[in-house]
Amino acid sequence: MAEGTLGLILAGVSTAATVYSAVSSSQAESHAEHTAKRQAQRAAEEARKAAFQKAEDEEQRHRRLMATGRARYAASGVEFEGTPLLVEMESLRESEEQLRRIREGGEVEATTLEELAQAAGKRASSAKTSGYVEATGKLAGGTYKYGQARDWWT
Repeated sequence: MAEGTLGLILAGVSTAATVYSAVSSSQAESHAEHTAKRQAQRAAEEARKAAFQKAEDEEQRHRRLMATGRARYAASGVEFEGTPLLVEMESLRESEEQLRRIREGGEVEATTLEELAQAAGKRASSAKTSGYVEATGKLAGGTYKYGQARDWWT
């Protein structure tokens, strides 16, 4: 085999390996980002569910506390009006505010995770596109070098 032919074969193999490497790498990165996107989406849904459940649990706990307070007032013979009623109304207002904060916190966490999922999806697309563009450039460069060696451009 002539020395020039071996060089051309090696240049072709090198170009093919570089193109394959660029595409393979971009596909692996894209896959990893798609996985990160799915994980963030699941975490967002779980954050919403957890906040909803925590709010429901707290609401039940608050209702039991208020019912216990009313029962104590009734057992002690205190009329449920005036100060006791004002105390319960204030407790109810505080309870509603706490429940709102729990739900809002869960929604903020879920929204943040959804934004992370969207960013991962964009990175996945970008990685794939970048890999194909890089591979095309490597292929063009390798083809040009091969053409130079074969004296195509003169």
